Amino acid sequence: MSLNLILADAAPKTTAIGPGAVQTAAPAAGPAGVQTTTTVVAEPGAPAAVKEQPQVPFYANPMFMILLMIAVLFFFTFRSNKKQQQKRQQMINSIVKGTRVLLSTGVYGTIVEVKDKTYMIEIADKVVVEAVKAGVSEVIGQSAAPEKK
Repeated sequence: MSLNLILADAAPKTTAIGPGAVQTAAPAAGPAGVQTTTTVVAEPGAPAAVKEQPQVPFYANPMFMILLMIAVLFFFTFRSNKKQQQKRQQMINSIVKGTRVLLSTGVYGTIVEVKDKTYMIEIADKVVVEAVKAGVSEVIGQSAAPEKK
C-alpha cells in the first residue's frame, strides 16, 4: 500500500506503509545545490518508532477535575441542607406549653397544648387555633404559663 503526497513546488513524495516498506523522501537541495535523497528501510519485525506521550497523573485529567468539583458541590449543598433541617427539627422539639411562636402565616401566638402533629395556639384572649408543627416558622421566646381563670 502506498500513499502519494504532492506538495506545491516539490517533486512527488511516495511513502509506503507496512513492514519491510521502503520510504523515499523527495530530493532535497543540500549545500551548494547538491541534491540528496533520504531512504529509510523499516526492518520486518522491528517495532515501529512511536512517540510516547508523557504519562499525566490521573488527577490532572480535566474529566476527573470536573467530577471532583461536582462531588464537592453536592457534599457542601447536602451538608448545609442537613444542618438546617436538624436545626429546625431541634427548634420544633423544644417548643413546650407557654412558648411564644410566630406562625408561617404571620400570626403570633402562645402554645396552649402540644399534640403529636399539631399545636393548639392561643392568638388572642379565649381564641385558640390548631396549627401543624411545620407551620411554626420561629420561636419568639419562652413566656410565663398562661393564667387559668
